[in-house]
Amino acid sequence: MATMAILHHRRTVVLFNASLILLIGCVGLAQSLLHNHHHHQQHPARIHYRPPSTICRPLAAISTTDNSTTTTGSTTTGSTTTSLSPPEPGASLHQLKVAVVGAGPSGLLLAHLLLKAGCASCHVYERRARPAGSATDKRAYALGLGRRGRTAVQAASDGVWQAVRAQGFPSERFDLQLPGGGIRIRLRDAVDGGATGEPSLLLFQTDLCRVLTQELEREWLTTGKLKLAFDTKVTHLDLVRQQLTVVADKNDNDHDSMSDTSDKNKEDFDLVVGCDGVNSMVRQTMDTVWPAFKTTKELIPGLFKVVRLDAMPPKLDATAVALVLPIGGSVTAFVEPTIDGSCCILFTGNTATDSLLSSTNTTFLQQEIYSRFPLLQGADLEQAALQLSEKTKITQASLVKCNTFHYDGKAVLVGDAAHATGGVSGQGVNSALMDSVALVASLLQNYKATDKQGSLRRALLAYSQVQVPEGQALYELSFGPNSKSIGKRLLVGIKTVRDSLFKGRWGIGALPLRTLLTTSLQSFADLRRDRDELYDEEFPKDEYWRIKLGELDATVKSEEMAT
Repeated sequence: MATMAILHHRRTVVLFNASLILLIGCVGLAQSLLHNHHHHQQHPARIHYRPPSTICRPLAAISTTDNSTTTTGSTTTGSTTTSLSPPEPGASLHQLKVAVVGAGPSGLLLAHLLLKAGCASCHVYERRARPAGSATDKRAYALGLGRRGRTAVQAASDGVWQAVRAQGFPSERFDLQLPGGGIRIRLRDAVDGGATGEPSLLLFQTDLCRVLTQELEREWLTTGKLKLAFDTKVTHLDLVRQQLTVVADKNDNDHDSMSDTSDKNKEDFDLVVGCDGVNSMVRQTMDTVWPAFKTTKELIPGLFKVVRLDAMPPKLDATAVALVLPIGGSVTAFVEPTIDGSCCILFTGNTATDSLLSSTNTTFLQQEIYSRFPLLQGADLEQAALQLSEKTKITQASLVKCNTFHYDGKAVLVGDAAHATGGVSGQGVNSALMDSVALVASLLQNYKATDKQGSLRRALLAYSQVQVPEGQALYELSFGPNSKSIGKRLLVGIKTVRDSLFKGRWGIGALPLRTLLTTSLQSFADLRRDRDELYDEEFPKDEYWRIKLGELDATVKSEEMAT
């Protein structure tokens, strides 16, 4: 959500010169920043087959009470070419030992699902400390769980979802606050969007991880199948011997779940899953051992720092997300309400030389916030300035792309480790959680203990054949067509204006793309195909991905024979 705020800040500044265009652009911004109008399921979800049509493939394996589908206003496409096959009755991950690198939301949800599916053991390693909810925690920023993310969490159990839900703030309102605070434009409200249901859940990533950890330990710690190792770094990964080396921090006293982990220890695995983000060491290892594996990582323009306060600024609507434009300077303030009246403020800008991002002088920072953002006056600006001064490193988001998400039957990537759009579409955590569901579904449908390595390779290939196009489609949807054709650019503008203004009402246009990304379960790939007319190239069909990724997977065997 941080990068999304940065990029839309730029657009807002440009559009400010024309009020109508500004309004339309900000409506699009609201669709991106706020994830709302979702259908809430009250019954526990179970991992099993459900024939995909317009439903996104990662969630096609989840049983819920919601059987609705969402169209885009144009012809809705659905394909089953690479969809996951139904698991055999009584399918289980018996005798499978899994190592998960990274205990972010996707890694923790994955552990829930693996153990629920009968995994013999699941060891999770995280270099950061146990999530505690402090303002200085590296995960202390807010995110939005939309319909996709919520449905994925429900795959663990409805109890887990209810525990997560209790830590968040449901919000579907979005305000644009013009410089000085005299004018507020309500860009999104309960009556918008053309759909009904539960709004997005805004919560700190720290709280999401803390609850997922607590529920994981409550359910599985005493079984002996789970090991959670915080403050533990994976220093080496051997994909030939299928062994990893971990180093624990001896000075940390919070090792409740890892008392059997020595200072330096080697552990065997059948499968290692990289849930370790944009700087994934699992991805780096795959890149080292497999020449055919191609991956790129690049920084996105735009910088930000995050502040966490105990109370919303009193001059802002405590129920609405707000983009507050400054009186001066290049930094904007993106304010998100969170649980118990607290809030998260992202100060976002385009240059590291802006004093609001670069200064470490608390008094100066407090004065700068006060003068640039009159609407933040009355909030605890002293605490905000203190947190800004302590964050000496300015954060910059990254893009990650990979030509496949797995290596042999030994390693696989999930979430930002496999595909990252820097939060531009607001779908980072939601798509990562869907990856976890898709991976376990594929394992259940393909894994056999009597043919462990062969069946794992088939399972991981099936996972890549479904999720690689999803990652590519989300990337293209996030950054738009950028067509070379003037006619297509004009068409994009017309459709954007029409959909932003009418949202499909009275049969005019359709729901904006940003709304569909967060309120429907339609696959990203099909959403992208519905927009082929706006792009210079059509999005490849499922058969293309099946063949292409199958051929790439076959090179592993060829390279092994060559060596």
